[in-house]
Amino acid sequence: MAQDPNAVSEVPQNIKDLMSNYSFTDIDDNPLKVSSIRYLEEDRKKIYGGNKNFESILTADHVLSVECVPKDEADDIKNEDKEISEKIMIITGDDIEELEIEDMITMEDMDLSQAIEFTFYENGPWFLGGIGQDSLAHYRGSKFPIWKKQLLNPVCEASFKRLLCIGLVTNIFDRYCFPMPEEEKKDYTVVDDHGNNVELPRPVKALRIWNVKKRAYDVVSARLEGDDAPKVGQEGKYWENMLEEFRQTRGIEYIDGLLASFKAK
Repeated sequence: MAQDPNAVSEVPQNIKDLMSNYSFTDIDDNPLKVSSIRYLEEDRKKIYGGNKNFESILTADHVLSVECVPKDEADDIKNEDKEISEKIMIITGDDIEELEIEDMITMEDMDLSQAIEFTFYENGPWFLGGIGQDSLAHYRGSKFPIWKKQLLNPVCEASFKRLLCIGLVTNIFDRYCFPMPEEEKKDYTVVDDHGNNVELPRPVKALRIWNVKKRAYDVVSARLEGDDAPKVGQEGKYWENMLEEFRQTRGIEYIDGLLASFKAK
């Protein structure tokens, strides 16, 4: 029977012993020493288990957050700012599994808590992303030109209309690193003149990451960066300039008619 962390606040000693004797290492295979063992928070368990690659977390007997420090620093009492990593461990029967996720940019494995979490909505739900914080910092600077090129050089009229309806995109988007729910993909897909599906960008609403030391979430900026991206407070002017360009090239009545139809919906 799966262990209920809400019913049992303390991890049984035999499970603690099992984890204390487990060989943990960091990404460079340096040995780690266990500093804390507890049951994973229920909300985080649901987020991780909502990813199809980690559905086993929902039926495991024990789902643990095991915090570790570098073994060569573990006994240094003068160092009060040790680097702490978190290993998500699941135990089902006699099977023990350490859960890791691959960063889709660097292709390196990372702890689940090192993955960015994202949402498309004002108040959640939140999902597990496929990218770490370092990769995100680079990625934010490369996505705005991709969105702009899609709008300025659309593959078909249907994609242009839908992109115009979505409006100015200033937050990060990526169908793979930040996948949307299956049932919502149709709202960001159009069919071109040749009958092929064209995927459109869907920007995230917000990003966050688990802070192991604080045992709480930190907000992460979702804002796109780059020389061509509008600065905060200049979005309205930037978008209006783009619309004016479209009015000149595609016709005032056509563009204003599309904009009016979007508002009517």
